[in-house]
Order: sequence, then C-alpha cells, then structure tokens
Amino acid sequence: MSINSPPTAAPRPLILVVDDEVDITDTYAMLFELHEFRVMTASDGVDALAKARRAMPDIVVSDCMMPLMNGIEFCIALRALPGGQRVPVILSSGAPELHDLSQSRHDLFLRKPIFFEHLLDQVQRLLSTR
Repeated sequence: MSINSPPTAAPRPLILVVDDEVDITDTYAMLFELHEFRVMTASDGVDALAKARRAMPDIVVSDCMMPLMNGIEFCIALRALPGGQRVPVILSSGAPELHDLSQSRHDLFLRKPIFFEHLLDQVQRLLSTR
C-alpha cells in the first residue's frame, strides 16, 4: 500500500434472512440494507443452505416454520458446513411451543412478532462478540 492509497473500508457484514413469508424477507432486507448490511434472502432452508455454501454469511436470521427444510434443520445443516459453526444464528417463531430447539445449536431465539429495532440490536450484539 502506498502512502497515497485510501484506507480500505471493512466489508459490510453479510446477513442471510430466511423466511417463507416474502413480506418479511423483503422488509428485513430493506431495513438491514439501510443499516449498512449486505443481504441475502431465502424462502426455505434448502435455498438458504445453497446460498450459504456459495457465500458464508456473517449472521443468519431464520424463521423456524418453513417448507422443505425448516429453520432448525437448516441451522443443524449450516453448522456442518466448513465455517458454519462460527456463524451466529437467530431463530424465530410465532409459536415456539411447537419446536424442539434443543438440538438446533442456535445462538438466540426471538418470538414473533419482532420489533426491527430489537432484532437489529441483537444482530449487532452477536456480531460484536464473534
């Protein structure tokens, strides 16, 4: 690097938002982008796992109840990928009593509905402790 080279900015964190409700993924994507995140979205765990294989996210926010592969199964599969064990995962559901979260190895569970400000605070907290 020469003396006149501008400092390189740290890359913006990449967040993977996984939910089968398009309104949720679109809204979260827009809001996270406004807060300087790069965003990938997926509508189920199979799609999310394929995207994580191509570009490992810095953090994941995933619904539990989805078709094909639910959020818990996705979290377990993500942890098996190289580097996947270091990715913080936030799982969410409007009906937590329907899920056995004991094997998912997630970092945080949030009950829906989630206020975006609270979600953003938790995402930033988890990223700061990586």
